[in-house]
Amino acid sequence: MQRNPAIEKRLQREKERRIQEILQAAQRVMLIKNYSGATMEDIAAEAGITKPTIYQYFKTKDELFVSMVSPLIEYLATRLESIRMFVEKGGYNSGKDIIHDVFNVYYETFEQDQDMFRLFNIFLQVEATREMNKKAAAIIKEWGIKCFQEGNQIVHTAIEEGLFKKVDVFHTTDFAWGAFWGIVQVEQNKWGKKGISRYLKPVLQYTEDLLVKALVEK
Repeated sequence: MQRNPAIEKRLQREKERRIQEILQAAQRVMLIKNYSGATMEDIAAEAGITKPTIYQYFKTKDELFVSMVSPLIEYLATRLESIRMFVEKGGYNSGKDIIHDVFNVYYETFEQDQDMFRLFNIFLQVEATREMNKKAAAIIKEWGIKCFQEGNQIVHTAIEEGLFKKVDVFHTTDFAWGAFWGIVQVEQNKWGKKGISRYLKPVLQYTEDLLVKALVEK
């Protein structure tokens, strides 16, 4: 017997609400215990549910983590892809604008979920993908690689278009991301409060200006 559409919608809303509660609980636990230290028991306790209830929605901690971080890195990769396509179409007249747009994408990714951004980067630093099952690790790595590939192509095309100086493409991409993430860490740690440090944007702007001087041909 087919269920009433209104009942189906209500059940779907309840399912989505429960999934979000679990993901939020997992984020809080992992920010304290990191990915390796967090257990499904910890997450269930934080969410106020039983462990079997979590398994109704996520078969493993790996699957849960992928569901938690995928939206963030997909967003970053998609936004960088848009910049890359615009560069390839000749949409930029200045390398300065490219750098500004890339830094803006980085910042917006951080701004939309600061804790998730921090958790994902800590996850990368400790190479936790080694502890994940192959399928989950592959999803994380695929999106991470796409982010850097888009960045590399942005730099490569900007050089070809005469907007950037002739620099090492891979080093430049790594430096831009590393500079951004490093500054976020330093300023947020110094801030030591909830929310975004009021000093973060000025320091990021200073870094952006340095990159412009180092990279821009015109």
